Amino acid sequence: MIIKNKLESIKKINELGLNRFPEQLFKKGEEDKVLEFIDKYPADYYAIRDKSNFGGIFKLKVEKNMILDEIKEYELYTINVSSINYAENQIMEADIEIKTNGDIYVTISKNPEANVRDSIKDSFMSLKTNIFDDKILNKIPDFDYIYSYLNKHNLFDVLVEFSLFDRPLGINNERIIIWEIRTHY
Repeated sequence: MIIKNKLESIKKINELGLNRFPEQLFKKGEEDKVLEFIDKYPADYYAIRDKSNFGGIFKLKVEKNMILDEIKEYELYTINVSSINYAENQIMEADIEIKTNGDIYVTISKNPEANVRDSIKDSFMSLKTNIFDDKILNKIPDFDYIYSYLNKHNLFDVLVEFSLFDRPLGINNERIIIWEIRTHY
């Protein structure tokens, strides 16, 4: 699997049927479609992610009535139901990559208001280990569940950005929400 950019990530997440919060891609000038989306998926807060630039502007906690003001600076972006709506249920935010050779790279944040980018800066745990290191892997909350999910979807040699919750959520009603998957960017 090769994923070269954010648009390919969105496409692959959908193709693989990975769990996510309701999300839609928009272009500048699609305000009517944005309003349809937030009416279809009512929530207290939404997240807006720039999809035209790597490391672009990301807003995690935007109130429904502020969406149209907040999207003015974006050319290509997604809006999704924000994880902030479920902060009390969030166990962690993480990046993980499990290599086919058994190596594991993981960065974890336990701050429910952190996005993945922030979690790297303010991590609870950041490590490289391997699939046989039970002593370290047992320190990762619900590692067996995470590994099972990644294995089920054959997400090896792929960097996976996700959140883990204490209850099922999202479009597939699962405990893991996938934000992005990457291989070549």
